[in-house]
Amino acid sequence: MEKQDVIDLFVSRSKKTLSEEEMNFVGSIGESVEKAFEMETVQRNKEITAITEKMGIIAEGESVSTIIRSLASKIETLEATAKRTFSNAEKESLKRLLDGKKDEIEKVLRQKGQAWSLEFKAKRAVSALMTTSTVLTGAVAINTDNVFDDTELTLIRYPANFIGDAINSRQVSKVPFSIKWKEEIVSNDGVITTVVEGDTKPLVDFKFSWKYAYRVKYAGRIEFTEETEIDFEQLTLDIIDMFEAKVLRAYNDGLLTAILAWAPVYTSTILDLTILKPTVLNVVNAGKLMIANNSYTADTLIINPGDYAETQNMQNSLGDPIFVPDNVLFPGLKLFVTNKIPVGTALLGEGGIVKEQHGTYILRSGQYGNQLIENEKTIIGEMFSVIKLPTESSKGWVKLVIATVKEALQKPSGN
Repeated sequence: MEKQDVIDLFVSRSKKTLSEEEMNFVGSIGESVEKAFEMETVQRNKEITAITEKMGIIAEGESVSTIIRSLASKIETLEATAKRTFSNAEKESLKRLLDGKKDEIEKVLRQKGQAWSLEFKAKRAVSALMTTSTVLTGAVAINTDNVFDDTELTLIRYPANFIGDAINSRQVSKVPFSIKWKEEIVSNDGVITTVVEGDTKPLVDFKFSWKYAYRVKYAGRIEFTEETEIDFEQLTLDIIDMFEAKVLRAYNDGLLTAILAWAPVYTSTILDLTILKPTVLNVVNAGKLMIANNSYTADTLIINPGDYAETQNMQNSLGDPIFVPDNVLFPGLKLFVTNKIPVGTALLGEGGIVKEQHGTYILRSGQYGNQLIENEKTIIGEMFSVIKLPTESSKGWVKLVIATVKEALQKPSGN
C-alpha cells in the first residue's frame, strides 16, 4: 500500500473537495501507512494502532481508523493468498547455485536470439535421515498438566551376542587382510607296517594345501540433522549406542552364519535305529558321538529356546514332571540358548578349533556432499573380522537338524 492509494481512498470516501490543508493531512497519513505496510506483520500492526489512536473523525462521520484498518485487512488478505517470497537463507542458497552456473549463463547470453534454460538439481531426500520431526513419533495433545514424562527408553529386545564366548576369539589392534595356513590332505601313498630284516620299507608321503580366510567388514551409517542433536541430545547419544549394538549384532550373526555353513550335517552313528522315542537329548548325544568318532571332543552347544524347552519338560511314566539340571542333561557342554539359531536346528562342536580375530568397534563422525551447508551429520560404525575355518577341522563340529536326526535314531516298530 502506497501513499497515493491512501489519498485516493480518502478522496473517494469524501463527498466534498478536500482543502489543501486536508490534503496535506491525508498525505502525511499516507506516508505513515506506506512505511507501516513495508514492515513485518507484528511491527506493522503496532504502527497502524499508533496511527489510528492519533486520528479523529473525518467528514460525514467516517472514521479514519476504520479506513486504515480496512486497508490493512486487504493487505493481509493479499499476503495470505500470495505465494511466499524467498527467505534470506534461500536467496543465499540460490545465489550459490547461480554462481556455480556463472560460466554457463555468460555463454548463453552471448548467443543472442537463442532459447536457453538452466537446470538445478535438488539434493535427494534421505529416508533414513533423522530430523526433529521423524526421530520421535506418536505425540498427541493432552489437555492436562498432570503428566509424568518417563525419560526411560523402551527398546526392542534382541538376543545376546554370544559367539565370542563359544569359539576361540580374540581382539587385535589391526585385523590382517587374510590368514593363510597349510592344511593336510589325505594321502594313500605309503602305509606304516611291520617289515622283516632286509625288506624295503614302504614310502610314506604327506601332502598339504594352502588355505585362506579373508577379512570382512561389518559397517553401517546413520544420518541426522543438527537440530535433532540440539533438541534431543540425550536421545541422540542413546541412538548412537543403539547403532553400535546393531553393528556388533551384525558381527555376531555373521560369524554364526559362517560356522553354520561350514559345519557338516549329521550323517550316522551306532545309535541309529536304536531308540524307541528319540528326544532332543538323544539328538545331542548322537552328535557328540559323531564328533568323537572324528577324534574331536564336543564342548559347545548352541540351541534354540524352543528346542531347549523340550529338554525341560520331561515326565515319568505317571506324567509327573522331572527336573534335571543342565549340567546333568548336557555334561561337558557349554550351553548357549538363543534364537539366533533357527528352531529345529542345533550346533555342536569343539569351540577352540574355530579361530577368529577382530578389531575394536570404530566410530567416525563427518559430513559429505551438501551436509555442511544443510546442518546434517553422518556417523559411521564399523568392525573388522577374519575367521579361520579349516576344512579338516569341520569334522569337529556338526549341524543337527533335530527332526532328521530323530528319524535316524528311531527304532523300527517290532524290533
